[in-house]
Amino acid sequence: MDPLSMTASIIAVLQLTSTLTSYINEARNATAEQKKVAVEAGNLYGLLTNLRFQVEEARFNDPWFNQVKLLGVPNGPLDQFKGVLESMVKQLPTSRKRDQVKSALLWKFTKKEVEDALARMERLKTLISCALTNDLMALSRAIHEDLETVREQNEQLCTRMDRLQIRADQELQDKLSKWLNIPDPSTNYHAALQKRHPETGQWLLSGQRFTEWKSSTSSLMWLHGSAGCGKTILSAASLHNILQHKESYPDTIVSYFYFDFNDAAKQSSEKAIRSLLFQAALQANDILHDLETLYNQYSGGQQQPAEDSIHSLLKKAMVRSGVKYIILDALDECIDREGLLPFIREVATSQLRDLHILATSRREKDIEDELSPVADHNINIQSAIVDEDIRIYIRDRIAIDARLKKWPVSVQNEIMTALMEKAGGMFRWVFCQLESIRQCIQLKALRKALSSLPKTLDETYNRILQSLDSAGQLQNAIKALQWLCFSNRPLELAEMVEILAIETGDQGGFDPEERLPDPMDVMVVCSTLIVLNPINSNGDFWEDSDTDNVVSVDGSDKDADRMQIRLAHFSVKEFFLSDRCAFRQSFQSQVCHSIVAEGCLRYLLHLCHDGPLTEDLVAQYALTRYAVEEWWQHLQTISRIIDGTLLDGTLLQLTLRFLTDVDASLLSWVQLYDIDSPKGRMDFSVKAEDVAQPLYYAADIGVPTVVKEILGRNIDVNAEGGHYGTALQAASGRGHEAVVQILLDAGADVNAQEEYYSTALKLASYQDHEAIV
Repeated sequence: MDPLSMTASIIAVLQLTSTLTSYINEARNATAEQKKVAVEAGNLYGLLTNLRFQVEEARFNDPWFNQVKLLGVPNGPLDQFKGVLESMVKQLPTSRKRDQVKSALLWKFTKKEVEDALARMERLKTLISCALTNDLMALSRAIHEDLETVREQNEQLCTRMDRLQIRADQELQDKLSKWLNIPDPSTNYHAALQKRHPETGQWLLSGQRFTEWKSSTSSLMWLHGSAGCGKTILSAASLHNILQHKESYPDTIVSYFYFDFNDAAKQSSEKAIRSLLFQAALQANDILHDLETLYNQYSGGQQQPAEDSIHSLLKKAMVRSGVKYIILDALDECIDREGLLPFIREVATSQLRDLHILATSRREKDIEDELSPVADHNINIQSAIVDEDIRIYIRDRIAIDARLKKWPVSVQNEIMTALMEKAGGMFRWVFCQLESIRQCIQLKALRKALSSLPKTLDETYNRILQSLDSAGQLQNAIKALQWLCFSNRPLELAEMVEILAIETGDQGGFDPEERLPDPMDVMVVCSTLIVLNPINSNGDFWEDSDTDNVVSVDGSDKDADRMQIRLAHFSVKEFFLSDRCAFRQSFQSQVCHSIVAEGCLRYLLHLCHDGPLTEDLVAQYALTRYAVEEWWQHLQTISRIIDGTLLDGTLLQLTLRFLTDVDASLLSWVQLYDIDSPKGRMDFSVKAEDVAQPLYYAADIGVPTVVKEILGRNIDVNAEGGHYGTALQAASGRGHEAVVQILLDAGADVNAQEEYYSTALKLASYQDHEAIV
């Protein structure tokens, strides 16, 4: 920097200083703080003026100037002070505005801003004083200290900004996640990866086809095979491989989804598409920005996005530069894949650069028709391919299982040979046989079991049922399996303990004394038809509720005790719902939904026998959450199955008891789970007088039989209450066409006004229920 440039820098600071001091000096009634700024700025102005004149006279190679010019380096002392002044001057009103307010001083600066400005003035005064007294050593030391102070302040500022940005990013991610309402596929991935032996799957991961799929310009791989051949384990191994690859190439985008027969939320194609998009958005700011824009377009998340909007955004994300991987496991467990498969095919045939898709499924015709013609790698997982993996699995199970490794090596070899001969590429079949033969305690019994191994999974499951029957556990097992096959969400072990203490039918009820003393005995009840997985998430009892109670198997609040109970394999559910099962009648959809709905109602009625629930009581009864959230949804499902005809007599009477007990069961339901705002907080402050009439909630649920029965009790059809205002408006808002007609026939006022939605007709129109309009 030459003297001329240095002079220009000083003049710029002088002008800003003059503007600030003039503004303060023109006003009357300035505060002490404002006066101090004016005085310090004035003092600095004089020093800066002296410095300016000396710099103008200095020569370029003057030793004094060589030190003084450090004041003017980029981001140096003068630059820093200039920035402070600019930020303050920008906030000053225009001269016209000053004339309007006359003597009033418009002071918008925060205390922190004033303190920073005064501190900067004081440091600059010290530096200029050193320069003017020609104390070059002191000047050099002071400039160094000043720059170090500025550096530390900048680092602190950057740290604060980073923290704020992280917090803002997390809030945005949480907001978008709640809006999209997507399940977490990582739980399936980690569960599958935990089951995988490190040596298995190498035939795929080290093979040429996987390498080509992973590295080619664009590619689709379809892995397909029979039930129990280990497709999900292979997809998890593939995903693990890709995630390791991403560590070296962080710009790579990896999105995945595991369809899951155990979880209704993970059976939807739309949930899968949303999840893939959300995961991509978390890894790329441009995608995140596009998703936030879409969120804002839908009234700031107040409305759900159209499918086309989500699909278009995901396609756009796949077009962006950079490597993208999509992994979809168990397509055959997607209940509405007729919309998903064409989407996969369209994306795969678009030849999008650096897009790699891996999908697994059984070889079902609709999936094969869509994927086989466009798959670059079509891999049929046959016995010959996975035999070595199965051999490794059996070897390691024998080596670590206390009951199996006790046998001599020759007997262990017999076990290996017998299982390998009949495995047929099915890990699931091998697992079940190992669980069976490990119960043998004598060689004769072991060899008999090995010589009579079942040929198929169906035969395996039938033998398990026979064994449970012999042990007196068949009825309990059927009850547990009915709930597991038809529950609306995965169940916890603590919830299953409660379920097994519920009896349905004429003499039904909930008996706490029938709870299993040891919750792990559920494994005795259901054998290898179920599995238990630890729950690692926080899992508050109610999301966003006022209580942090977490129900565990012993009533404690320790997450470590919480386990999820699931059907062990998709083939288990298929077997019980098929004609191949001797108990098929017990697993018809209507039968099971009725049993679950009745069980929920009996459970809640028992809890509310002596009055409304309390917070302490809720924490002691693990099934409460599922019961209050889901009983009415199972009732709706039954009504759809029977097309609005009469409900089962017992279930109808239980429903009426529950809804008409306003001071106990109905009040508790509204406190714990208000159907009008199910995302709301658990609120024990709600009183009976705050609760709408039973007819309102019956109409809100939308089961015609229940509505007719309540109307027959001389209920005022136009009684006001509830979120929607009247029963007719609730039915209209929910789209319950049959219930709307019943209420109209009973004299419901179609012109009744409600504060938010106006009339029932307008409400139905707003909610796009065209049939009602």
